[in-house]
Amino acid sequence: MKTLVTFLLLIWTTAVVAMDEPDTGVPIEKIIASVAQQTHRKFVIDPRVQARVHLIGEEPAQVSYNELLTILEVHGYVTFESSGYVLVMPDANARQVPQPMLTKDKTFPDAQVVNYTIPIQNGPAGFLVPILRPLLPQYAQLAAVYCSNTLLITDRYANVKRIEAIVKALDVGTPYKPEKCEMANPGEHRDQPVKRNDS
Repeated sequence: MKTLVTFLLLIWTTAVVAMDEPDTGVPIEKIIASVAQQTHRKFVIDPRVQARVHLIGEEPAQVSYNELLTILEVHGYVTFESSGYVLVMPDANARQVPQPMLTKDKTFPDAQVVNYTIPIQNGPAGFLVPILRPLLPQYAQLAAVYCSNTLLITDRYANVKRIEAIVKALDVGTPYKPEKCEMANPGEHRDQPVKRNDS
């Protein structure tokens, strides 16, 4: 019994000491300020953005803008540009803020959130959504545009390129032609069938 009490007391003492030790990580605001000075960018930080970063092998003053995006990703934050500012906020807002459109001739830092469309040639785009959705984080967006048979994805650049490679491997077989889509007349309810005049 005495041994058990001594063991529990040792565990409690270790936990108390660990709680008293200060977090030696670098405040994320300090890293952002350093990058702002290097790149001459102006940042606005959401009050919910709070973290201490543990950098190993690199000084905070050496962090580049691309590396900052990766650091923010690790801590659950994203950036977007508006009115000359780079806004930093939780990644839960990634789908509701303007992000750049990725095209074939563009590249972005791996941790940059982008929008991208992937045309599907050999099957219904909607069939791929339940296959691919588990490969995306919770804040990302993946949807099928049925009329054009296209996938719309919003996620970080590195994962978008990974999804594109997977789609390319899956999109094989007989060419698929989506059904004709027509826009409803103004004032019509979207759930009402659209009448076609084939005469």
